[in-house]
Amino acid sequence: MTSTENKTETTTAEESKPDIGEIQADIEQTREELAETVDALTAKLDVKGRAKDRLNATKERATGQLSDVQSRAADLASNARNAATDEQGKPTPAVLVGTAVAAAVLVAAGVLVWRRST
Repeated sequence: MTSTENKTETTTAEESKPDIGEIQADIEQTREELAETVDALTAKLDVKGRAKDRLNATKERATGQLSDVQSRAADLASNARNAATDEQGKPTPAVLVGTAVAAAVLVAAGVLVWRRST
């Protein structure tokens, strides 16, 4: 090797060496990634915490569904009340007839059950 070739190889080797700032930045990035990995593993291993989170999510979902059902039930009750009463709030004739028929059926069923048991 000649001295010119030796200088070229030395210059190329020096240029390819990362400086201290790059190395420190790389180390810091590696530390952050490692911390994220450790946090993720810790969260996976925390069975009690995960169960609590799942329970809270289920409670929130059930509360939301209960609220929806209550709202629908109130709407249905209001609609039924409006359909069963007239403007003054009195029962309509159809409701009175339906109630009488239902009562008659219940009485007839009661009599049949009573006769069979005696």
